[in-house]
Amino acid sequence: MNKRSYKFGECTLTLEFGDITSSRASVIVSSDDCQLSMGGGVSAAILRAGGREIMLDAAKKVPAKLGDVVVTTAGSLPAQYIFHAISIGSQNEAAGAKEVLHRTVTRCLDLLEALNLDSLAFPAIGAGVAGFDYKDVAVEMANVIAGRLTKATKSLQISIFLFDRFGRMEPLDFIMFFEEFASKVPSVAAHEVRVPVAITPSSGPKLTDLPDRQQGLRLRLMDLRDKQNRLEEQMVASGIHEGPGINELRARLAEIQNDRLDILAELKQAELERSASRPVEVFISYAHADEVLRNQLGKHLSILQREGIISAWHDRIITAGSEWKGEIDQHLESASLILLLISSDFVDSDYCWDVEMTRAMQRQKLREARVIPVILRPVMWQKTPFAKLQALPPEGCAVTTWANQDAAFLSVAEGIRTAAEEILAEPTS
Repeated sequence: MNKRSYKFGECTLTLEFGDITSSRASVIVSSDDCQLSMGGGVSAAILRAGGREIMLDAAKKVPAKLGDVVVTTAGSLPAQYIFHAISIGSQNEAAGAKEVLHRTVTRCLDLLEALNLDSLAFPAIGAGVAGFDYKDVAVEMANVIAGRLTKATKSLQISIFLFDRFGRMEPLDFIMFFEEFASKVPSVAAHEVRVPVAITPSSGPKLTDLPDRQQGLRLRLMDLRDKQNRLEEQMVASGIHEGPGINELRARLAEIQNDRLDILAELKQAELERSASRPVEVFISYAHADEVLRNQLGKHLSILQREGIISAWHDRIITAGSEWKGEIDQHLESASLILLLISSDFVDSDYCWDVEMTRAMQRQKLREARVIPVILRPVMWQKTPFAKLQALPPEGCAVTTWANQDAAFLSVAEGIRTAAEEILAEPTS
């Protein structure tokens, strides 16, 4: 379960990991700079999903001040409005994260009331370019929102979306966040709506499939959860809210909570160490006319292979006697990182385009793999299915247009290193 809900009378606050553009709320909040450029993070995602109508409306209202909230159309999104919370001001403006969050969140809730609407979806305001830590953002926002909902005179549905950028977070990451959140914001956590979750064989790896250390840690977590449930049942059954007995139960629950957090941190580290021991499998899709350029890129990637960061594969590695299509399909399906080496020959190749690129984009959409277009030679690629992805070299400047092609390939290799290290830092089951 990747979300938790908290009830305040008739109002609900929900913390959820996911894409805010999927929200059905009447209002979606964007985190923006004072020029409302919508150039990155959540604002760029809202712009892509809602269309340029949002930006054109926002352009009428610049510049905005740090802490302001600007209201625009929601374009093609189902929401009625976009509230643009200004978390990055001009060079002459400065304010702490707590002040910015308090001002923008309060203003959004004021506007929701003024417009007589009852549902609003926040992102983690300022957790992108503004540099606020998203866990600290969630804590501060939840405190402000909870205070408001406690006094609300009508039913309100408020969500805070915490975006999992690459879609590779595991259930353990969600559990860790909510456990930490409960310890940091007990005044909100006390209102949590408990939803029983049925654990099925498909919900995660079997204990017997995990290394001994992880098996032991997960068994300890299960034991602590059982103890926590029994203590909570005792508290409810007693019907007593104060006194030595209740205080003792609360102290034991606090100890269990601390133990759980310690085990979760240890389990997270164990999974990081386990994932870091395996190189990232890289699939290279290219047209054979670009084989010379692919070889040059391979030389620059060899250092990453020697360091055990990546394991690169392309169709020239297929051994004699192997069924070539089956080999390609197998590696295309198992790779965590897929490179599309873009040129006029790649675009012209039916196999590169219809099979490899199409399947790569499907896996990217399903968040099963990360796809990086590498622009080898100039070609009209800006309206292709992969145009929305961050290309290499930076700015999509084709490798062959660089005065020094080694410098171009170095830039590409550095980008691939960054992507591979991010993948390695994410836990795997």
